[in-house]
Amino acid sequence: MRAVVLHSPEDNLKDLSLIQLAIPAPGLGQVLLRVRYASLNPVDYKLIAAKPSFWQYPYIPGLDLVGEVVELGNPAKSNFHIGDIVALHGNLTYGGALAEYCVQPEHVLFKIPPNFDLALAAALPCAGLTAYQALVRKMNIQTGRSIFIQGGSGGVGSFAILIAKALGLQVISSCSTKNLDYVSSLGADIVLDYTQGDIYVKLRELCPRGVDYILETTNRENLQRDPSVLAFNGQIASIIGILDAREIPEFSSGIGFHEVALGGAYLSDHYPSQCDLALMGDELVELMHKSKIIPAIREYPLTEFAQAFADLQRNSYPGKIVINCTTYTRSI
Repeated sequence: MRAVVLHSPEDNLKDLSLIQLAIPAPGLGQVLLRVRYASLNPVDYKLIAAKPSFWQYPYIPGLDLVGEVVELGNPAKSNFHIGDIVALHGNLTYGGALAEYCVQPEHVLFKIPPNFDLALAAALPCAGLTAYQALVRKMNIQTGRSIFIQGGSGGVGSFAILIAKALGLQVISSCSTKNLDYVSSLGADIVLDYTQGDIYVKLRELCPRGVDYILETTNRENLQRDPSVLAFNGQIASIIGILDAREIPEFSSGIGFHEVALGGAYLSDHYPSQCDLALMGDELVELMHKSKIIPAIREYPLTEFAQAFADLQRNSYPGKIVINCTTYTRSI
């Protein structure tokens, strides 16, 4: 099979290469997948730069994929069948998505229904599940409330807008001038251009009593600058680390803070949270299946992985980047 690999801990992003490797065999509780699409996320190049000590080489990067089940490690006890199309957000300790085949554990897989766009299915896991976990699992958003989504043109922001609108919220989002039309097309009710003045001043004008929820995807210092943009008993979820609430007076606002750490389910070896990745995937697929709007998706062939990473790092395009891995030769 063909796979994109790092050969050693000394390798950097520029050293990624496309080589032939043996097709892996699934063990108990695992399945072998023929990868249809993989999607890239900023965490992929950040991990390559960080060089985690727990990686084994050659290392195949990539955490998100959609693929076809082609072999079961334990057919008698499997919940899946040969030919099932499944997706997952993978374990950052061993990656594996940027290849024609990969082995993954069953308990984190979620099924993709017939006629569901496979490029969209690959784009869902990291960005979509992060947005879903933040809005639904963490903040438990309620119909009729308001939410401010920082960075609506990014992968997480795009899915967050779609989820919030599908669940009946008023959505305010922010982006740069070039992405205003795109963020509006996702269904945001109001889009603020962060290049044209202080968006928190505009937010206070729009919502004098504050918004009910904030999804922070860009800068953890934003709320410290002006906590009054959040309503009493409001909630904020951050995907960029723990927020510092020390400057907010105690017992004055009732604000709930949430850290979203999707990959922590694996790093903590917390099996229930790993299983919840699959449950959230099922719920998100159902929600997206009903939606007529999808985020922007830019597709690259596997041979153009380097260009895909470069465009991701430069934030060249809104939405998500996916890589088509569909070459079906079983060469070793």
